[in-house]
Amino acid sequence: MTKQINVVIAMAAALMLLACGSVSLADGPAGPQAGKKAPPFLIIGKLPHLTGILIKEWDSPELGLTAQQKRWLKVVREETIADVKRLSSEVSTLEKQVVDGINSGLEPDDLYPTVKEIAKLKTEATMVHLKCIYDTRKILKPEQMQYLLGLRSAGN
Repeated sequence: MTKQINVVIAMAAALMLLACGSVSLADGPAGPQAGKKAPPFLIIGKLPHLTGILIKEWDSPELGLTAQQKRWLKVVREETIADVKRLSSEVSTLEKQVVDGINSGLEPDDLYPTVKEIAKLKTEATMVHLKCIYDTRKILKPEQMQYLLGLRSAGN
């Protein structure tokens, strides 16, 4: 019974990877998303990417970052980007192995350890993202944070 459950889990994970892998085909193979890598996070599109918003507003008088805040935020951004790039690369390599494996006829049980490793890496990437948000929130004043979140909800 346990083997059957593992097979079902591995098959579901493999299908999810195929459906949501590192390339988004939401707009069709030749659409604007073709070839664009998906982020390596478990939670996508629901958490703010504050460093991306901050970089656009870096010298904004409305945001009003101090020199000290900029120094701290730069460290948070550099650490976050380095960790996410490393994890993204690892996830991408493993996803390719799963796709190649299932396409070459491997059984889902054979792919389970790789799928499990992908899940572990995506969990780690999500924690990096959460830490970035937390650290950024600690550096910013509440009104600065509200300003950034307002920009995010306005689509900027």
